Amino acid sequence: MNSLQKNTTIPGSKLEDYCSSFEAKLDQMNEFSEVEKLLLKLQFLGNNYDPFFGRPEDECQQIVENLNLTPHLQNPYEATNIILRLLDKTEERLNALKQ
Repeated sequence: MNSLQKNTTIPGSKLEDYCSSFEAKLDQMNEFSEVEKLLLKLQFLGNNYDPFFGRPEDECQQIVENLNLTPHLQNPYEATNIILRLLDKTEERLNALKQ
């Protein structure tokens, strides 16, 4: 058994479905300010949400609920991964709108 095996997300999983859905909604956003606001929320979440702590602060909980992230944040490692992925996609979209 290889101890360096990657822990990859299975294509077609609920997490991948969520990410695809998020990306589709993001692609439909054409207002710079709307995408910028989403980016600020995700940045706040990234800076203030500790997936190892348990119940998040009220502001973080509101963002998590607003983005329907609750079921995807049960695993702290996966939580960090998904927040970073969403941040990356949102920043890409914001940069595309700038051009």
